[in-house]
Amino acid sequence: MTVYPKGKELIDIFLDTIEQNALFEMRTIDDGVVLHFAFNSQKYAVYFKCVSYAGNPYPQNTTRAQLPQRPEFDRVEGDERFLFLGYDVNNDLYVCWDPIKVRARLNKKSYVSFFCRQNVQDSVEEGRVTEARLTNGDVYVLFKRCDTARFLEMIEVHFPQLENPQLENDASSYNEPSTGIDFNAPEDEDISDAEPIGILSDINNDPMVRAFVDELIAQNKRTMQIISECCNTFSSTYNGMLFKEWAEVINKYMNALYD
Repeated sequence: MTVYPKGKELIDIFLDTIEQNALFEMRTIDDGVVLHFAFNSQKYAVYFKCVSYAGNPYPQNTTRAQLPQRPEFDRVEGDERFLFLGYDVNNDLYVCWDPIKVRARLNKKSYVSFFCRQNVQDSVEEGRVTEARLTNGDVYVLFKRCDTARFLEMIEVHFPQLENPQLENDASSYNEPSTGIDFNAPEDEDISDAEPIGILSDINNDPMVRAFVDELIAQNKRTMQIISECCNTFSSTYNGMLFKEWAEVINKYMNALYD
């Protein structure tokens, strides 16, 4: 059974990775839950929560981290970048959601849920900072814990709006677009449900892939051959999918054809 660290434990896990880096400067820990530090002279305030299965009514592949109301958030300084980092215990990686949009949600609800996908988390490789996109256009970033410094060094590449001081320091000006999803949980606001870039959840969502699969079926190719050929042919388009993910969507598609 997975044991999920909390509070100061999560901060210690993060510090164990980064505190020896020459660009890192420790500042303070507010009430054991918010870490304040500087990296390459840029100040950050970071709150950590574990990423886990979102539970019903969400699909099994849907994971999330929940951002609560905390008085410590009101003490985040204007020139600090606020990061909400979700920690995946089993994969030893972090998920970082858009810092400006996260800051705009601070203390707005009892809990705000930020979502990810388990198969995306499982596909992240050491030495690579992975970027995924939600259907509303929002970007989130995943990286192994050992790549934390690499992520901080290139954070503006993934979140270029951080280079705009007006946006960064006036997060209240951001208006969150509606996702059109209501699971009757007003105190647990879903603001980021979507499918990330590099993932195909249904063969029918891509006419080119569907036509390719249909042609292989017409050639009486075995299921394993179809999966393998899709992996090879569409590996660059759907780089978040491994053999296992292709097997899931192709089996789902073929089962529907013969039902």
